[in-house]
Amino acid sequence: MKKIGSIFLMLFVLLSAVASAAGMPMLQRYVKDVDPWEYSKTGEHFIGYIPALGYKVSDNKWKLYQWQGVFTFADGQKQIIDNYDVFAVKEKPGDPVFSDKNGFGLTYKSKEAVGDLFDAVWSGHMQNVSQKQKQYFRDTFTVRGIDYDSDHDYSYIVDQFKFLRTSGIVSRMGIQFDRTQKIDGKGHAYFNVTAWPTLKVTQGEELTVSFTTAGVDTGERQVDVYALPKDAFPDMSKRVKLTSIITTDAQYSNTVKIASKELSRVLGKDVDIVVDDGYGRTQIESVTLADDLNMDYVPTKLTLTEAGQLWVKFRYDGDEDIISGDYASERGMPMTAKVTIGGAVQADIDLSSMHKELPEQFTVGKEYSYMLGKIEISEDPGIYYIKADVTINNPNHPDRALESPNEAYHNNEIKGGWTIERKGAENDLIAQSITASPSALTVGQSSTVTAKVKNVGSTDMSNVLIRFVENGKKIIYETRKDMPANKPITVGGFKWTGPVGTHNLSVHVDPEKEKQDKDRSNNVAFTGCSVTKNSGDAYCDTTKPEAKWDVSYPLITGYPTKTRTVTWTDSEGKSHTSTESYTDYSDPIWENRTVTYNEKLSVTAELNTKQGIPTAPPWKPEEAKESDRESRGSWEIIPWAEENGLNPNEVTRAGYGVEIKVQTKYTTDWETKVPKGLEGTAKPIGGELKGPTEVRVYIWDTNDDYVTSIGLVKTSGDDKSATWELPREHFKSKFLDIYERKFYTDVKAPDGEYTFEIVAMHAGQNDLSSCLVKKITIYGSMYDDWQTKRDTSEWY
Repeated sequence: MKKIGSIFLMLFVLLSAVASAAGMPMLQRYVKDVDPWEYSKTGEHFIGYIPALGYKVSDNKWKLYQWQGVFTFADGQKQIIDNYDVFAVKEKPGDPVFSDKNGFGLTYKSKEAVGDLFDAVWSGHMQNVSQKQKQYFRDTFTVRGIDYDSDHDYSYIVDQFKFLRTSGIVSRMGIQFDRTQKIDGKGHAYFNVTAWPTLKVTQGEELTVSFTTAGVDTGERQVDVYALPKDAFPDMSKRVKLTSIITTDAQYSNTVKIASKELSRVLGKDVDIVVDDGYGRTQIESVTLADDLNMDYVPTKLTLTEAGQLWVKFRYDGDEDIISGDYASERGMPMTAKVTIGGAVQADIDLSSMHKELPEQFTVGKEYSYMLGKIEISEDPGIYYIKADVTINNPNHPDRALESPNEAYHNNEIKGGWTIERKGAENDLIAQSITASPSALTVGQSSTVTAKVKNVGSTDMSNVLIRFVENGKKIIYETRKDMPANKPITVGGFKWTGPVGTHNLSVHVDPEKEKQDKDRSNNVAFTGCSVTKNSGDAYCDTTKPEAKWDVSYPLITGYPTKTRTVTWTDSEGKSHTSTESYTDYSDPIWENRTVTYNEKLSVTAELNTKQGIPTAPPWKPEEAKESDRESRGSWEIIPWAEENGLNPNEVTRAGYGVEIKVQTKYTTDWETKVPKGLEGTAKPIGGELKGPTEVRVYIWDTNDDYVTSIGLVKTSGDDKSATWELPREHFKSKFLDIYERKFYTDVKAPDGEYTFEIVAMHAGQNDLSSCLVKKITIYGSMYDDWQTKRDTSEWY
């Protein structure tokens, strides 16, 4: 301590010597101008109150002078500042010269500058005070010494730089301005430094504190006497104020008496008594107080209730019952609770608080309870570990209640630990199946929709919502059912009809998540139902050979990120929350994906008159064969067709027949694009789309008169590609007894074209139909080939 004090003293002397020897203005190191300010410097702009003139000037010319500042201390010692900065102004702008008669000292306005002024005044004059006291005094002045607003009479602006009147601000370190005087032509400013405070502490049944302080007579000051733990100064956090008074007296003395036992119970037995004269000048005396009353607060139990309230019990042990207000802060007793949560959620919680509702009296041996706060663990499944480290009457807190002796603070801690298990749902609600019967409808028909659901678990579930949904969006039916444990139940049985299309029907168990369910990935089941439009017979001008339609598929796209939370409420009622994220694989995210499917129906056909097979002409009956019956006119038709660029198998005689062979082909990409989700979703709707169920040929004769329509029969193929022909008919006469698939033209039909419109219909999802027009040419009559026979009509 002596070494530090010597360094501080040397620093004061050095600063004073340098400023004095150099003859440099004290303000020079702070005024950052183009040219350094030297004594005799003049300027144009001075703003502020001039004491010698009695009024405030604005933009007057100024000049800087070097004076001496003479500071006389109460013990007669003097401190001289050779470079005491003084500014003089011209009373009137036209005055020929400056006069330092109206000059006065100014100090640059900054903490550093007023600190230099402090050092110049006090260097070598605080040998009997500690380094802490010196620094406290200096820090107090550097703050108070610049605490003047711009309108105060002590505030000035000189060429844009801010200054303060030196004779005014020194009053805030207990210095009184006396007078100015010229000696041998040089200005002097004289000041009187008031005495450092004195303090006398006497112990007896009471602690007697006597003190004296001195101050200037130009303002108020607050004189404080207080006690601190030994060596705590200047830390005021545990200060006990003994007296405080605001005075304007130049000399103020007083004596106060304190019950030393009361003080020791608050601060302990080793204390410092401090007097502050209102300027930051302090006198300190250390004393040891009586310490004969035992007081101890001992934690006994830590409890976490089912509701999450954290309680601590503590017992008061002491020599006698005490009034709590005598030994505890009016702010309460400081309680510290550090809570760590591990397991399913990680969190560190601070439940520190002040126990404000202390009893009026602490009774020896009695236990007291205090709720430190509330901890709420979320209901999400998991194991949670809770540890609490609690300190009652925190010894490190400035507002701790007094315990005596000091060792009594060593038993203020208590620890506790708990394990909380949140069990997940034990039941699994399952949508087992859904059916729509029938699953293929035409417009206007209805299907009966039923589902089977099951509650797998140990307990029954009541009032469970069951919902039926069309295409993932439209609710078509819902009900509530009691679901017994491990027994499937049937729900639904309602009638459903829908628009044309393929529909995804689903049943959802507990869709609003009202019940505890350990696996929601099996809460949905699906089926499909198609609705088609039967448009009746199709014609070439109404066919629809291709179409597309949309189908909606539900699928699992992911799993939600959920949070487990811990919420705690401190003693002031403020709520805090800590969360931890996790992925819940038991509660999948369902979304709908729409897929567009396509289908197409195509038709090809072959008409065959068999007249492309060469036969013998009528005039050569000896060359005729029985097999020539079907191509009897080819002898003339073949050369004629070649001459006219026709296919002879598409030319015939009036009265002859023609075979019709139709090929139909239905294609679709149905359920080749089922979207892929998680857990095997989406599920195919199922069902098979088929080709046409009917092929019909409409026939017009060579006069464009409608003749008939004939339904063809499927003779080969499958549901996608098939061959269709005319029905097989029995023809019998005295010359013939045959079965064949032919349409016979009118024997009286004139030459021309027969038209055959072939329409395949009722295919696929959208009742597709497709048309193909074919023609055959009539060239002559069957009678042209029967010159050798008298009557051929009997053949048929």
